[in-house]
Amino acid sequence: MFKRIAILLLTGTLLITGLNQSVLAQNSLPKETQDRINHHLEVAEAQYGIVGQSVAILKNGALVYLNARGLSSLELNVNATDKTVYQVFSVAKLFVHVTIMQLVESNKIELDAPIGRYLTDLPETWKQITVRQVMSHISGLPEYYRWPDPTPKTSLDALQSVANKALEFKTGSATRYNQTNYLLLKMIIEEVTGLDFLSVVTTRMIDKIKLENTRYGGEYAVIPGRATTYRSTPTGLRRNGPMDQPDYMFASSGLNSNAFDLALWFGALLKGKFISPETMESMWQPLNLNDGTVAGFANGWEYSRYDGITAVGHGGGNRVDVRHYFRESDNENVTIIYLTNGAEKDFWPGNVSAGLADIILSGAHPSQN
Repeated sequence: MFKRIAILLLTGTLLITGLNQSVLAQNSLPKETQDRINHHLEVAEAQYGIVGQSVAILKNGALVYLNARGLSSLELNVNATDKTVYQVFSVAKLFVHVTIMQLVESNKIELDAPIGRYLTDLPETWKQITVRQVMSHISGLPEYYRWPDPTPKTSLDALQSVANKALEFKTGSATRYNQTNYLLLKMIIEEVTGLDFLSVVTTRMIDKIKLENTRYGGEYAVIPGRATTYRSTPTGLRRNGPMDQPDYMFASSGLNSNAFDLALWFGALLKGKFISPETMESMWQPLNLNDGTVAGFANGWEYSRYDGITAVGHGGGNRVDVRHYFRESDNENVTIIYLTNGAEKDFWPGNVSAGLADIILSGAHPSQN
């Protein structure tokens, strides 16, 4: 199944270079389909009170829709556009997954090797946990990040805060989302490359395909064109609270990008620009827990299946979602880049992504609250 999809993706073209992005996007789908997409976004905006939305859609690897609605700043009354930059929070983990797979291809990392092979200064109870288990949140490692508690100031502080704690569950017995996992992955990447994490990701992906509006920086960084991020409170919308991401958290969060750049990035991934189709196929294979049930992550990618459709991707900050859907019966696939800067009501952006995918694929989607 995956191999057929990979071959199809390599034959697709990302129709962007030298063309007006917005005109291309609007002319790449029938008007009826565009209208359905626009209506879907309008309904979501009204239902949840979403401030701003920017959306890119790839069909079979080609950019077919790029649009925005709402505001990037309430205070300044600035419209959101397809170039608006957003904090994408944990979508940053997708860049880590691909970097790890690049290092697997170059024989610098083995997914089923214990992390103690790469990082020697760890608690003994951690050393036999594998890279794959860490990447897929089945490690059982104790969590250092407990917002709204103060974030540890340094990576050393973060590790020391949990080094003497017991595992939260037996490795491989459960799935539990965890930022300690991604601090260790960052450290492994740096150890095997001899470079700092930002240099590795920037060279291998951001600069490689010229992502001009993608860069790292936390809540208080000055990022050109970035939307103001908002949160829901009992008394209405407020600017985002103190959630700064220190540099050592950049494997977990702290990435900023826009819909067009993320469409470029995902299109390059599908076309084999970062890793081979075979490696991509293996990356998206689901993992089993110790009892044989399917884990919630496939090598770090959120994984689900429904009605003959497989979905892989990641959400971020309960505001953004990047997800790829492919259907076995005819190899049709769609990638949704859905970015917002907050809403009056808490909502799961994956529901909006799934609805957009359904409009393209004309299939049912699961509801998640």
